Amino acid sequence: MPASAVVVRRSVPGRACPACEETRCADPAECLYFLTSRPWADCSECAGSGWAGEDDHLSVFCWVCNGSGLEEHTARSVVHATITPRPRARLLAHIERLTAEVSDSVAVAA
Repeated sequence: MPASAVVVRRSVPGRACPACEETRCADPAECLYFLTSRPWADCSECAGSGWAGEDDHLSVFCWVCNGSGLEEHTARSVVHATITPRPRARLLAHIERLTAEVSDSVAVAA
């Protein structure tokens, strides 16, 4: 009887919220305020990709931004930094998800 192939699957946690650095925000309203009230730009370590470097063997995602590809910047530094399309899309996706969660919780409370 031929030997069957062994397949190993490893679960990788999703990209983290740039505000709280968790995959699921504990306080969506606080994270939503944080993400919409501060300037964001590409992570200085991964240049906005969100992926860890080839020399980092402990994680799949960047150790600075936890995969979000974004870092908070000051108003002065954001002039020189930009948000490339993929991190911008992730930021908008976080904002949309948090907006839906906050509006759902407000609707339930009312």
